[in-house]
Amino acid sequence: MNKTIWLIDDDESIRESMAFLLSGMGWPVKTFESVDAFIAAHARDTALVGCMLLDMRMPGKGGLAWLEEGKWPWPLLPVIIMTGHGTVDACRRAFHNGVFEFFTKPLDADKLIETVGQAFEESQRRFADWQETSRVKARFAQLTAREHEVLGKLMEGLSNKEAAARLNLSPRTVEAHRAAAFTKLGVSSLVQAIREYDKLQSV
Repeated sequence: MNKTIWLIDDDESIRESMAFLLSGMGWPVKTFESVDAFIAAHARDTALVGCMLLDMRMPGKGGLAWLEEGKWPWPLLPVIIMTGHGTVDACRRAFHNGVFEFFTKPLDADKLIETVGQAFEESQRRFADWQETSRVKARFAQLTAREHEVLGKLMEGLSNKEAAARLNLSPRTVEAHRAAAFTKLGVSSLVQAIREYDKLQSV
């Protein structure tokens, strides 16, 4: 996983000093002077990994207001908010919107480096979960509509015969659909199929 720091701050001196500090740790740092500049560059790249350092207040769209607009488009990217105007309310709003950490300026360099390292670990965890979910989605997407139906009834706790009666099929046909579904999902039992399905529901 490419550990990149995405730094958004309107203050050029802060961008330069933080990029110097963090790149000294061997971490790639990409800087942006505004939210709009970042969006223009990465609006369609929703699978970014690493972490984001985001200034809370900036001309135009501020970091906190951006986070409060709706669903965050970069779910693999933990966000660290930075501000020179920290308040209890701002901190509460930030964490309510999923922020990983909240810093007031001037920043404690050692604490920042430690937190960025933790954010990278969190991004790696999210990336691994995303890969697993993508794998399971791809498996379930291979099932036919009938296989989905049969599997759904079996997951509800119905026996093959009960599922057959409910779907107006023969038990043999239900068994055939069940076997085909298991093969496509790469499982050998209903319990394993349910575990795979549960991975999709936890997203």
